[in-house]
Amino acid sequence: MAVQQEMAVVYPPDAEELCEFLPETDCGKCGASSCVEFAEAVLSKQYPPEKCQELDGKFREVLSAIVDLPKDPIPYDLMMEQTPCELIEINGSNGPGPLLVTCNFKETVRILREILEQTRTSAFLLPTFTHGYSVDNAVHERMFKAVEIWKAIKENHVEDRLARPSLVIPGLAESERNAIKQLTRWDVSVGPLSGFLIPLFVLTQD
Repeated sequence: MAVQQEMAVVYPPDAEELCEFLPETDCGKCGASSCVEFAEAVLSKQYPPEKCQELDGKFREVLSAIVDLPKDPIPYDLMMEQTPCELIEINGSNGPGPLLVTCNFKETVRILREILEQTRTSAFLLPTFTHGYSVDNAVHERMFKAVEIWKAIKENHVEDRLARPSLVIPGLAESERNAIKQLTRWDVSVGPLSGFLIPLFVLTQD
């Protein structure tokens, strides 16, 4: 039985997770006593990212866009709505990006697409069949399956669009990494727990 809840959380980033993408020097030049405190101030909009002198322009731009994105919970009556398992190219004019695998819950795909578009992140987004479960529920119900990911890759001819066989799964699905790697024979990276931090993950992989 799926996890029951009136509103589905969208896993907004927290300060510790954001800190994984910061220099973590605790230099204090921004006015905060630590990088964690700086991250908390940025996420609560008390500090602009520009306060950190260690961040380059692109990183600051992406982080600012992430902070401004809406992070409202999803109404329960939208749960289980499905979207086709078709490859979505986002911001392709900037060059091919990584392959991001997710569930086929319509709202998850919509939110991820908005995150990538608003941060100008080039990526391929591949919804895979999870019966419309969100990623957390799909993992809980054993519906985030390696075989469905492999099927979506083949049906969408993804190999023809990428320079190398590499994909990124959600941080919430880390437990499935080995199974996916064994079946697909692809390199499998684990993204952040919060989908809102995917643009920073992509940026730091370049």
